[in-house]
Amino acid sequence: MKDADALPFRGQGGASERIADAPLDRLRILLETEYDLLLVRLSGVLRSPDAATEALHDAYLKLGSGAAIGEVRKPLSYLYRMAINLAKNRRRHEMLFTPADAAAVVGLTDEAPDPERAAGARLALARVLDALETLPTQRRGIFLAAWRDEKTQVAIAAEFGLHKRTVQKELARAERHLRTALCGESSCEPASSAGTPR
Repeated sequence: MKDADALPFRGQGGASERIADAPLDRLRILLETEYDLLLVRLSGVLRSPDAATEALHDAYLKLGSGAAIGEVRKPLSYLYRMAINLAKNRRRHEMLFTPADAAAVVGLTDEAPDPERAAGARLALARVLDALETLPTQRRGIFLAAWRDEKTQVAIAAEFGLHKRTVQKELARAERHLRTALCGESSCEPASSAGTPR
């Protein structure tokens, strides 16, 4: 950004120049009278009319706070530069104190199941656990090693002293049994993970 003294403004001379060395309240009056011009210029630079409005509001408040200001040769350029700097400070502050994922959270919908779906899921889980208990001991152990412990079929075969093909068959039988317990005789989506060779 150029130095404030180099910023061109319509109406920079005349009344604006006579405010040189004016106290803060005269700068506030200038901000009020040239508000529309400043708003248009800042909206273009900040790429947002809302950001420009906030910056001008912050500048107005700062001038009202009684901050010490020395000689001001070009008051309109001074107000413009002050608003730009305050907008940058606001942006920095928001970046520091806004969680990084806040923007991502804004558009999210609640994925938690409603009470009816949650109750249905609990019932389905209870049916599967009951069916798991009815499996032969070795088949249940193979199934749990694959699904719960995430072991490969090769590791399961070594642990149980079986061939890998036997492990695959036992997993397929266990899955079929559990799917029947869960869905009855109707067709369900076939599970693919445990029965696939790993």
